[in-house]
Amino acid sequence: MTEQTPIVIVGTGLSGYSLVREFRKLDKETPVIMVTADDGVSYSKPMLSTGFTKDKDADGLAQANPEAMAEQLGVDIRPWSTVTGIDTDAHELKLGDQRIRYAKLVLAWGADVIRLSLDGNAQDRVHSINDLMDYRAFRKALAEGKRVAIMGAGLIGCEFANDLRNGGYEVDVIAPDPSLMPSLLPEAAAGAVQA
Repeated sequence: MTEQTPIVIVGTGLSGYSLVREFRKLDKETPVIMVTADDGVSYSKPMLSTGFTKDKDADGLAQANPEAMAEQLGVDIRPWSTVTGIDTDAHELKLGDQRIRYAKLVLAWGADVIRLSLDGNAQDRVHSINDLMDYRAFRKALAEGKRVAIMGAGLIGCEFANDLRNGGYEVDVIAPDPSLMPSLLPEAAAGAVQA
C-alpha cells in the first residue's frame, strides 16, 4: 500500500482551521499537514480588538492549543515552522533544510502588517497587533503605562481605541484625516463615534 501525499496548508489562523474543518466534512482520510510560523493556537482574530472590554488576556482569547486542534481535525500541525521556499515543479514546501512533499498546497497565512519607517528612540514601544502572539506582547507592554497612541482611524483602529478606553486606558488616535473612519462614515456619524 502506497502512502498518500498530503495536502499542506500554510497558516493556522481562522482561514486555515476553517478550511480543514470544512474539508474534513467531505474527506476524513486524506492526510493534512498544517504549517505555521507561530505557536498554532486557535483563536478568533476579531476578538483581538475586544479583549480589554471582555477582560480577557491572550490566554483568555485562545480557543485551543495546536495539540487539541490536531486531534480534533485529524491533522499534523507543525508550529514554529517558517516557510523558506516553494518548489512548484517538485510539489515541495521548503522549511529550511526540510522539504515536505504535497499533493495540493494552500496558502492561508492571512494579512501581513504594514511596517512603518519610524525614527526615534522608542521603537521598541511600537506594537502591531495582527495575531494572538502580538496581542500577548502588547498586553505585557501595557503593564508599563496607562496611555496609548493608536495610528490609524479606520474600523480596526477605532475598535482598538474603544476597547482600550473600556479597559481604563487614555487613548489618542492619530490619523491623516480629521474624522474617524472617513471611508465608512459620514462626518456626523464619525463625530458621534469620536465623542
